[in-house]
Amino acid sequence: MKKNLIVIMAFIMGMFAMNSCVKEYTIKVGTNNAEWGSATGSGTYVANQEIVITAIPASGYYFIKWDDENTDNPRTVMVTGDKTYTAIFSNTPNGGGQGGNGTSVNISDNISENTTWPDLGLDVDYIVDGWIDIDGNALLTIEPGVTIMFTGQNGGMLVRENAGLRMVGTADKPIKFVGPTNNPNNGSWDRIVIESKRNDNVWEYVHFIRGGSSDYEWDAVIDIQGAKLAMRNCTIDGSLGNGIDLEYHAHFTAFEGNTIKNCAQYPIISEDWDGLLDLTANNTFESNRKNFIDARCRDINMEDHTTIKAMPIPYYLERGIYFSGAYKLTIEPGAQFYVRAEENIDMDDNSTFIADGTAEKPIIFRGMEDEDSYWIGIKYHSTKQASVMNYCTVVNCGEDTDGFHGGCICIYSGSRLALTNCTIGKSFYYGITLDDVDLMGRITHSNNTFIDCGAGNVFLSSGGTYNGVEYEGGQTFDDIPE
Repeated sequence: MKKNLIVIMAFIMGMFAMNSCVKEYTIKVGTNNAEWGSATGSGTYVANQEIVITAIPASGYYFIKWDDENTDNPRTVMVTGDKTYTAIFSNTPNGGGQGGNGTSVNISDNISENTTWPDLGLDVDYIVDGWIDIDGNALLTIEPGVTIMFTGQNGGMLVRENAGLRMVGTADKPIKFVGPTNNPNNGSWDRIVIESKRNDNVWEYVHFIRGGSSDYEWDAVIDIQGAKLAMRNCTIDGSLGNGIDLEYHAHFTAFEGNTIKNCAQYPIISEDWDGLLDLTANNTFESNRKNFIDARCRDINMEDHTTIKAMPIPYYLERGIYFSGAYKLTIEPGAQFYVRAEENIDMDDNSTFIADGTAEKPIIFRGMEDEDSYWIGIKYHSTKQASVMNYCTVVNCGEDTDGFHGGCICIYSGSRLALTNCTIGKSFYYGITLDDVDLMGRITHSNNTFIDCGAGNVFLSSGGTYNGVEYEGGQTFDDIPE
């Protein structure tokens, strides 16, 4: 027993001796004037560890040097003992920019605490080498006039779920993201991914120039994944892929005054309707190879009255639309929808469909001009009295599929609709298909025009008696009988 006790005590003393060999030192990082700038890197570190200290000048001030005359910023130091480093700032450039010698700040480490990037008065203020994350609860604030350069096609930035990125420039001093100066091509840097829903995510007057290095169908200069973002007066110019990608029910709290141009794919692509419903019309889309808003999402599950806004360019419906819920879906006058071949627009019978255009701003549903086959058309099921299609154009449709009978508008039993001032046709088969004769009394119609309906304007699927007249199934008419 005594021998065992001696062994245990020897082990404990050995462990204590081992731990006592690990030395730690305190590093303090300060400034000559807290109002002129801040510095990061303070902490307790083990001996011989390499750490990074960074001087961050406030707006209008300049980093000159450290108190030991070193001008590197950020700066890597070896921990060999307790030490204090003081960043020296000035209210005059003393040669301009960081270090007093007109050089940019190099960024290669992730950002895990609140950080501000002020304007250093240089052509390029910050150089980002590779990919960096903004993580933890950190907020990166980028001030007006700052230019950030990525060093290559793998350069980008990820704003993680709990972090934030605030970039508010001005018309005179926009914030710019660019690629290397020796690569003037589109795709010279990768992208910015944002996963955060913080209210801090406000981007105004930010220019994203020649990003988007990947041409994968879902890649974009700005990749918004389940995030929340206010974006005003920003410009995306040039991409090998898309301009903006919306995924995982991303939302815009504002999307106004933006310009997206010169993208090799779509200016905006989305896997669901959430973010698309936040868009407003006062944005510009130009010189994009596929100048559509690409909606690769079929279902709109309405939990409230919902409006699809008219945009300066058409929506491209990769999978058509199906909307459900006992609410109104309103489509603004002037909205345009190009529907992929073999897809349709469909609804359940509890939804109210309001497509109320004007003579000057008709609502257009059509197929793609460069596709050989027709889109299926509108499968109309709404039983709601308030449903209306007025000044709508429904063309390039009418595939003969089971249960659809080839109508640009196929109206099913029990439906109600006010159908006025519409243009219907260029159909492979029929303009309108009626499921049964009862629909003749449930549809208010006037001043509609049929053009180039291959098999007839109106097709009656099931016969019967209406207003004392016997109608046979399979008949066609020039218009819906009164």
